[in-house]
Amino acid sequence: MKFNMGIKGKILTGFIALGMLLFFSGVISFFQLNKLSYSSHSMLEASFKNTELAKKLLDAVQEQNTALLQMIVTQDRKYDSLLLDGRTKFDSAFNQAQITVRDLQGFDSIYRANLAYNYTINEFLKDSLSQNKVNWYATVYQDSYANLTASIKNVMISTQRIMDTKAVRLEDSAYRATMPGLIALLIAIIIVMIFFYFVNLYYITPVLKISDALQAFLDSRVPFKVNIEGKDEVFRLKEQIEKLTGEIKSKRNE
Repeated sequence: MKFNMGIKGKILTGFIALGMLLFFSGVISFFQLNKLSYSSHSMLEASFKNTELAKKLLDAVQEQNTALLQMIVTQDRKYDSLLLDGRTKFDSAFNQAQITVRDLQGFDSIYRANLAYNYTINEFLKDSLSQNKVNWYATVYQDSYANLTASIKNVMISTQRIMDTKAVRLEDSAYRATMPGLIALLIAIIIVMIFFYFVNLYYITPVLKISDALQAFLDSRVPFKVNIEGKDEVFRLKEQIEKLTGEIKSKRNE
């Protein structure tokens, strides 16, 4: 049994197919873009936290360095509290990093450098009266201080490199997220062109043929004869017009 779909059904089917294509491609693009947005937010948040923690660590080390300089210059131990305060801030920031930072590889070097830094200061404070303070500060202390600050700055540089790598990945992800939409748009354009072709072939052209043949019959009594494929509404319209023109011609012949 051959199923003949009418004009309304064919047009409706075409638009439903087109709408479903655009809908599913839009859903895919939405989830991809949502995933991309979440990844971007997470990356920026992690980078901001790492940078802030590194800054806190540097500030804490600088605070200890300032306290130590004041102790050496004034030869007064009243700045011990400032030194301890800087050390407390450093430990607090480092503990926070252990909780929030996922990759602690760079922070291991900070931990080791800080142990050496604290050991250097503690040894100095134990026997500060018998040492050449300026010489100790310029040689022994500066080495440990430079190692600690360099370790913190290396973490900041490493974070930036990781950010650059992730940014490249996000760029690729953005490209993949937009691809379903672009492909769907291209397919939609092709479908519209094919749809127009068939509408023109099976509906517009037959209707024009019917109109011309009917006009020729009315003007010159040329027999109405139009060949149309299919069994849809256009074909039935042609059949009814043929029947009507045949009846008119028969009545005139009578």
